[in-house]
Amino acid sequence: MPNRSRLLLAALAALAALAAIVACGGESTAPPLTSALRVVNGTSATVDVLLDGQVLLRGVQVAEVSPRLAISPGAHELRLQNASGASTLALQSVAGATAVAAAVPFNGTSVQAKALVDTGTIVPAGKSKLKVVHLAAGAGSIEIWRTQPDFPTPVHIMTPFDYQAQSPYLQSDAGPWEVFVTRPGSTVKLATTGVITVPGGERRTAVLLDSAGVLRFRVLEN
Repeated sequence: MPNRSRLLLAALAALAALAAIVACGGESTAPPLTSALRVVNGTSATVDVLLDGQVLLRGVQVAEVSPRLAISPGAHELRLQNASGASTLALQSVAGATAVAAAVPFNGTSVQAKALVDTGTIVPAGKSKLKVVHLAAGAGSIEIWRTQPDFPTPVHIMTPFDYQAQSPYLQSDAGPWEVFVTRPGSTVKLATTGVITVPGGERRTAVLLDSAGVLRFRVLEN
């Protein structure tokens, strides 16, 4: 009888251990699906970021880009607001991707929310991609140029390149890019990204801003 008891206790202990292993394995066999949001502030005042009525971040500084804000995949209502007003935007976030939105001036001091559309496809191995967004409201007449790894001679991004326009993703080899701005007919650089080194399989977005009183670029990894 004692032997049977010991065997029974051993069997019950083994079953309990197996149940614990199965339960632990069932809790999280894969990481939860998440996506992210970044906001570019192209206005002349700090901006608060709200998603589905909840505050994600307060006080994104003028001409700055927010850190990546973790959000769930799916449909959301994004609200960007400053002291003078607010604007909402329907946002569709994709698992594993970073959605980007911009706050741009509206009626002088208020704010308008604008999606920076992600038109890029998967970047081939050994290649890189770059797109440019013009959010410099007071820049006036300018030309926007780029050099790229396989073509170091400056060429236009696109013509014309009006305020709030977004270029498609441009593809080149992996390596150094530069985006810069001149006045029409001039070679003097008013603003430049400097060298942007984009590894193979990656892409970048260069956003032109002037909301802090000077032309400048902000480069986003995406």
